[in-house]
Amino acid sequence: MAVFYGIGVGVGDSKAVTVKAKETLGMLDILYVPTAKKESASVAHNIVKPYISQYLEIRERHFPMNYNQDDLNSAWNSIASEIEEEVKKGKNVGFVTIGDPMVYSTYIYLLKILKSKIDIVTLPGITSFLDIASSENFPLVEGENPLVIIPATIGIEKLETYIKNETSLVIMKVYKNFTEVVELIKKYNLEKCSIVVSNSSKDNKTVYRSFENINPEDISYFTTILINKGWEN
Repeated sequence: MAVFYGIGVGVGDSKAVTVKAKETLGMLDILYVPTAKKESASVAHNIVKPYISQYLEIRERHFPMNYNQDDLNSAWNSIASEIEEEVKKGKNVGFVTIGDPMVYSTYIYLLKILKSKIDIVTLPGITSFLDIASSENFPLVEGENPLVIIPATIGIEKLETYIKNETSLVIMKVYKNFTEVVELIKKYNLEKCSIVVSNSSKDNKTVYRSFENINPEDISYFTTILINKGWEN
């Protein structure tokens, strides 16, 4: 029976792709790769290139990076329909996504549409915050403290509430609101308990352990901030 596979490929290093993901890539008939812009290459595709056969059919599909719900629904439904049709024809179909498929991933929208229509297997991948924590020896959470994962896009008031009250935080999607997030970190004197990393696991990775003289223009789309009030850099 044919299956649709959602495959998490991690955040940049091809060597961090799981063995299970590699094996699955080798048994696919079709692989869908998402692009943020019509003219841009797929980051997820580049990560898995070492593990895909020259005979595998690659289908690049553009996912709009905006908040126009009509545009988004149109794109998701169109791609989901393609995938459903191919699986029902008996083909094993994969969709690669950076990080983990269940954490702020485009794949989740496809899963919502397809979960009751075809067989689906989801394979985990390493998220940016786990990669950063390990590679920079920066513990995320310990003891009885909760780990709070939030997008910077939730609004400055909610963001401040979390930063003020929680001990261990992962702040994602900081690209557009970076300056405001940094101001809050400084307001609560958390600079020594925080780390900023852009392009984790990639060749152009940049680590900021000091918040002085960070140029917001140098902050890439793939930037994450970790805060642990029980740990200092």
